[in-house]
Amino acid sequence: MENKDYLFPGIAALLLAVIHPFYWLGVGPLIGDNSMLWQDIIYIGFNDFLFALIILLNIYIYLSLKNILNEQLNFNHIDLLVVILITINAIWLSTLFLDLSSAVLPDSLITQNKGIFLNIYVVVGIGAIIAIGLVDLLIGVLLIMKLEEAPTLLKIFAVTSLIQGIAGMTIFLAGILIFVVPITLVILAMFFLRKPESIEIV
Repeated sequence: MENKDYLFPGIAALLLAVIHPFYWLGVGPLIGDNSMLWQDIIYIGFNDFLFALIILLNIYIYLSLKNILNEQLNFNHIDLLVVILITINAIWLSTLFLDLSSAVLPDSLITQNKGIFLNIYVVVGIGAIIAIGLVDLLIGVLLIMKLEEAPTLLKIFAVTSLIQGIAGMTIFLAGILIFVVPITLVILAMFFLRKPESIEIV
């Protein structure tokens, strides 16, 4: 028997598991190449749509995780971390305003402020990855420490969350997130769609 209440979060997690590596493999060549990155900033394209979709799906999935932990396991220790995670994602999503600005502002003004645009884009992006890494790490730690009798899928998720956190915080290991994040999302999807368990963990 599946958990019908969390059918849509489960589907969202599976969808994001596909989109996430597809997007990051596509934008990978932009990293470290300011010329290519600038071209990506000044034009609104498919990558921008995918980026927005990834952020919004991520917010929806983690809100659903918070809810399912509250409802089925009486567990609220990561509620604040989820709120922080959503805030970080929202700030990261706001970098799309740079793309929108480039479409409406005069070309001369955009060109004059090229350095500022690039710095904002890079600083916010790197900062978001590090901050999200820290939150992932803390979520993994709290789940392991506070949910001793947690469902197996949740324990596996806690471990992959720890790995994501370490990779994100170190930056130079962030490349492995292309492979780790989809695994984490598939695990979350299975957790959302599983038969609800009757135990409560305080």
